[in-house]
Amino acid sequence: MIGAAASFSLLVVCVRELSTSLPTPEILFFRCLFSTALLVPWALRAGRDAVRIRRPWPNLLRGVSTFAAMTMWFHAIGVVPLADAVAIQSAYPLFTILLAMLLFAERPGIRRWLATLAGFAGVLVIVRPGFAAVGLPTAMLLGAALFYAVSNICVKAMADTESPTRMVFTVNLLLLVFSAVPTAFVWTAPTPEALPWIALLAGSGFAAHMCLTRALAIGEAGTVMPFDFLRLPFAALNGFLLYAEIPDVWTVAGGILVFASAIYIAMREARPGR
Repeated sequence: MIGAAASFSLLVVCVRELSTSLPTPEILFFRCLFSTALLVPWALRAGRDAVRIRRPWPNLLRGVSTFAAMTMWFHAIGVVPLADAVAIQSAYPLFTILLAMLLFAERPGIRRWLATLAGFAGVLVIVRPGFAAVGLPTAMLLGAALFYAVSNICVKAMADTESPTRMVFTVNLLLLVFSAVPTAFVWTAPTPEALPWIALLAGSGFAAHMCLTRALAIGEAGTVMPFDFLRLPFAALNGFLLYAEIPDVWTVAGGILVFASAIYIAMREARPGR
């Protein structure tokens, strides 16, 4: 999960750089095209096993939810400060934990519910509805968080029958198909300056999804997801060093509240016998 957080933070920088010259669907298309290409050697070795999907509907749901999440996420990154974007989108581990409680017949105690509610309160501190204008980019970030959570739940549901590598290959193949359609209508030829960023986008996106899928496949969602909050300090550092962006006090306070609530849940789950 630490590797996933670092890779996602690098991916955010790549999307920000490419958003000035390429439309969002095309950025997503390139990210999926090269990530799928990186898995072709594995698919050739695996043979039929690479496409032997035992759970087609959860795989399709993951593909649709990930496509929706990435489309909204990529668009918002281009217009929102990096730390703010990651802080708002960091609600997705809380959505994941909440969905895991509801769908996997877990019986959380009052402390876990309160900690989860505290995390969502942190998101409200960042967004400040009623005090600050909640524009389309903010709404898209929250929508992306929810759809990413659905994708993560699909991973957890399929972990007993699908290998992590096959899940990564399948979702990238679906994303490639889904993104190719809008890209055909908005295609813009990449400039030579954009090519290194496209390559870095593909590598970081591949590493992020591989790390995330393996973490969720072998670990409890409530235990591994809090480490994903390392995205926030990584993104804040990148935003400061590369774009001179300084997070405001609300983003920092809300991010700390969200982070603290998830860490508390993880510590509770890590106790012996739980």
